[in-house]
Amino acid sequence: MIKDIIAIALYSLRTNKLRSFLTMLGIIIGIMVIVLMQAAIEGFRNEIQQQINSMGTSSFIITKTPAFEHGDWEKYISRPNITADLIPPILRNCPSVSGVIPILENRNEEVKFQNKKTEKNVKVMGAGRGWIDVTGFEIAEGRYFSDYDYDYNQNFTVIGKSVREKLFENTDAVDRYVFLENKRFKVIGEFKAKGMKFNDDQDNFVCITDFHYRRLYGKERDIALLVSAKSYDLIPKAMDETIMALRRERNLKADDENDFELVTKDEINDKMNGIIGMIYLVALSIGGMSLVVGSIGIMNMMLVSITERINEIGIRRSLGATKKNINLQFLSESVIMCFTGGAAGIFLGVAFSKLVSHFTNYSTSAPAWTIFAAFLVSIMIGLAAGVYPALKAGNLNPIDALRQE
Repeated sequence: MIKDIIAIALYSLRTNKLRSFLTMLGIIIGIMVIVLMQAAIEGFRNEIQQQINSMGTSSFIITKTPAFEHGDWEKYISRPNITADLIPPILRNCPSVSGVIPILENRNEEVKFQNKKTEKNVKVMGAGRGWIDVTGFEIAEGRYFSDYDYDYNQNFTVIGKSVREKLFENTDAVDRYVFLENKRFKVIGEFKAKGMKFNDDQDNFVCITDFHYRRLYGKERDIALLVSAKSYDLIPKAMDETIMALRRERNLKADDENDFELVTKDEINDKMNGIIGMIYLVALSIGGMSLVVGSIGIMNMMLVSITERINEIGIRRSLGATKKNINLQFLSESVIMCFTGGAAGIFLGVAFSKLVSHFTNYSTSAPAWTIFAAFLVSIMIGLAAGVYPALKAGNLNPIDALRQE
């Protein structure tokens, strides 16, 4: 019985291929958007998680302004800058802290080599001791800064792949000299390429030691400090010690509020999860609207199909088909149509996500539960859209149906 009902349903859909396809289009687009957005968001989540994990499990950041909250922004801007001069007091007065790394970054710079030069979009990064360990960068050619380079303030630089290609094309850059802010630096290494992320070239940068960074751009420029506690369990104690050390260094009174901010990896995680949750809602809303339109289209097609096949319904009822048989017939057509549209939407969503990954170097990932949920939603829409037409078809009077031409 069920096999015959499914066979008749498939035959009915094949008879009106174009109409069936146009009716399924809303479901296809809706499911495709949900799967594609889910894959993109999951990829975005993974990228952000990797960046957060690069901080280390027992680290927190000191900044001048709040990382996420917005209030009296003029009050935050008027605060004294966070500078590298704060590092010695933290290390001296905080026994739970194992190290402090300044986060030094300046954009829109130009690097020169002989008669060649880059555009003014190169990022200059100042690297303190241990910088490479917390950023996830690796060396492809040459070497990174040694303790000797830091101790004797050598004029060395390690460059990204994009800078090397612009200045040296396919030749080796190691042991060549480049100019940054009219100061000469010897290239001692090249970082392993990371590619494009979020339309940002991660290899378009040069790295110099923190000493030379401060000489080029000044000591008073606002920066951030990455503080590492001796263990994960000591993070709260290390934060309390750091707050006390900074308050003493800045001569804050007991009733004065902090003129700096501390943010942990867990706080960044929580905030990013909240932002990603909002993106999820927007994506579901966009896909959901398409699914609603698609379900209305399917219900409309099923109602039109009843009108066209009213004589067929009458004949089947006269030959012994029950209301339940007619109900199942039209309900199965609706479910099959939605299931087929859902499968096509899932295939297109996964395919487009793979294309995005291939051409943009941005990792997308559609979890298995998303595909399962998409199939389930397709079936539920088919049931919801098919119930009313199925009941209407089953409740037709057989005699009146046979009279219809």
